[in-house]
Amino acid sequence: MISKVRVLTFLIGFSGVSFTGYAQLAEIAPFDTAQSPHANAGRIFSDAVKENILGNTKEAEALFLRFAEAEPREAATYYELARINAKNNEKEKGIQNIRHAIELDSSNKWYKELYGNLLADSRKFAEAAAVFSRLGRQYSPNEDYLLKASLFYERSNQYKKAIDELELLLDQRGYDDDVLMQINQIYLKENKVEQSAQTIRRMISANPHDAKYYTLLAEMYLSNKHDEESLQTLKEAERLFPGDITVELGFAAYYKRKDNTPKYLEYADRAIVNKDLDEETQTKLLVSYLQDVEGDTSLRKHSVEIVRKVLALHPNNALLHGVMGDLLSMQGLNREALGSYKQSLRLDSTNLNTWQQVMFGMTGKEDADSLISYSNAALTLFPASAVVYYLNGIGYSNKGAYDKAAKAITTAIDFQPEDNKVLLAEMYASLADVYHSDKAYADADKNFDKALELTPDNATVLNNYAYYLSVRKTRLEDAERFSAKSLLLRPDEPTFLDTYGWIFYQQGKYEKAAELIGKAVEKEGANADATLYEHLGDAYFKMNQIDKALQNWQKASEKDPANTQLQQKIKNRKTND
Repeated sequence: MISKVRVLTFLIGFSGVSFTGYAQLAEIAPFDTAQSPHANAGRIFSDAVKENILGNTKEAEALFLRFAEAEPREAATYYELARINAKNNEKEKGIQNIRHAIELDSSNKWYKELYGNLLADSRKFAEAAAVFSRLGRQYSPNEDYLLKASLFYERSNQYKKAIDELELLLDQRGYDDDVLMQINQIYLKENKVEQSAQTIRRMISANPHDAKYYTLLAEMYLSNKHDEESLQTLKEAERLFPGDITVELGFAAYYKRKDNTPKYLEYADRAIVNKDLDEETQTKLLVSYLQDVEGDTSLRKHSVEIVRKVLALHPNNALLHGVMGDLLSMQGLNREALGSYKQSLRLDSTNLNTWQQVMFGMTGKEDADSLISYSNAALTLFPASAVVYYLNGIGYSNKGAYDKAAKAITTAIDFQPEDNKVLLAEMYASLADVYHSDKAYADADKNFDKALELTPDNATVLNNYAYYLSVRKTRLEDAERFSAKSLLLRPDEPTFLDTYGWIFYQQGKYEKAAELIGKAVEKEGANADATLYEHLGDAYFKMNQIDKALQNWQKASEKDPANTQLQQKIKNRKTND
């Protein structure tokens, strides 16, 4: 049988960044050639600077070294050499040169800044932190130095010193959320929950009318398994800020952690359908909630209900109708889902994904005309979409217009990128279906072969190829091999069992055929279709068990009362071959 193809951290910028080369040459006092006892020294220095500007670092370095021999007490030379070393990733040489520059001129902050950056680049974070800490105090106020000092102390696991630098920064700057958040994160890194809580309460004291700081505290407690403190903080926030969305979301997070689903849903609902929210925020919040519960099938019905509530507030939101379609589709309510997708499309015809969802809902033969109509309309908007051409071909195939179907699917294959082998194989297999229906068997086999080249373990393609060969009573050994492999990949698949059994039927092995097809009927239960019962009846007839044959043909006829061939079998009490 044929199987259907289912169509806050402000320091983040410092992370991993090279700190070398910050100082500018303009900040360094130029060498005074008039004071040099060496006549050529000024020319050498000028040439070195020129080569450095041109990017000829090797030549520049050689000239600076020559100049250093002539003027060994000139600090700027070693600074320039250190910059070249940094550019060439020669960190240790750079550190030696900049240290020498500082020994000659300890008053120049640019030398010290380069020194700190080179130490940090060499992962000598404790030394780098000490350099920037001294700079931060010497050249106060200077936030950049204190921030670097804190960062490098933190990287060297000297957390108290890191916090001290940030507290000094607060003294200079005044209250700052970002700095307090960084202090909070350092405390949490040390697992100092109470100190973290105290830091957040400093934020609460500075912002007593903002609920988000209470929920920040509750979230911190919850993340660190201080559940009771988290709940008490949320209750305090709820008393102070009744109906605040951030507090309701905080309660939702709390009750989700406690596996209290009713309470979780209560607060999630209250937050999402909060009428004080603007449409964009409400939609984002809803989508975030749906992503959060996506894997929980028990919440799908509730998800539909909450989407309906939000849709009642924003009935012209195309995204929400699309989301509703997705939820209904997940529950197997395909017709209802199709209606939601169509409504989304009416509100926004520019979304290719929505077009595709609508068309995927029309792949049954009864919707052939609708699928052709929608896919033709979609092609005017998306003329290079492989999937739209593919679905257009499916529509024409279901209509029986095989020439148009083959043309559309061939075009889809031309547009489809080769990196998606699964989809490309599906297209080749569908094209093979079309050619088989049009009795172009050589073309059908060629396309099945292409599909298997791309996905040799595609169980559906293996099964369908095998079934078509069995129906044509050709290459039955290949058919048996393909069918056996499909069952290895997906054991006990009813349609695959039927195919395998039908191959044995064509080989005259009727008992084996009846065994396999009977197993398929058993697996399908009440969902067993007319083809299964007809095949089982045929096998029983060949085994001369006429009564069993008639019983199964009768069941097949009940499933497919318009099948005249079945009625003829029942009337004549024999197969039609």
